[in-house]
Amino acid sequence: MPYSVSANAMETRCSVAVFRDESVLLVRSEENGSPVWKLPGGHVRADEGLIACARRELYEETGLLAGRLHCAFILDVHDRQSGRYIVEIVLFPTGGVDGEAECREEEREPRFVPMAELHALPLRPRIHTQLHDLRDLQRRDLADGEPSQGASLYPLHRARPAAGT
Repeated sequence: MPYSVSANAMETRCSVAVFRDESVLLVRSEENGSPVWKLPGGHVRADEGLIACARRELYEETGLLAGRLHCAFILDVHDRQSGRYIVEIVLFPTGGVDGEAECREEEREPRFVPMAELHALPLRPRIHTQLHDLRDLQRRDLADGEPSQGASLYPLHRARPAAGT
């Protein structure tokens, strides 16, 4: 069923931040003829919860299966170009993911991108700093042997508008 929203509604999206070594999984697509990079994710369906949405979108876009997911941060996004308001809930797996990233949707290319290259990408929403902080948190958790148990990195974050919006 295609996703539709009324002009005044706030959209809810879930995405998953998956790290491997010093890289993060992003999906490359095009918007208005220009390349855009995003975390794997999408809109919550009326018949599913947030975790189910994140797992479904991760699998649909990349072929990866996530086990346990926790909230990393919540974004309050206003796309000035379209006038849409979006609440983006970014989750992260605490037990890893199964599988290898593969292209499963036309015109969407999943790829593990080195963290050092994030600043040069048109990342939407603009969460470069949050991804670096989340990676640092996960690295500390791995060193301590204590995974984060649902504590959010940022309780609420207002995303900066994308260039031209």
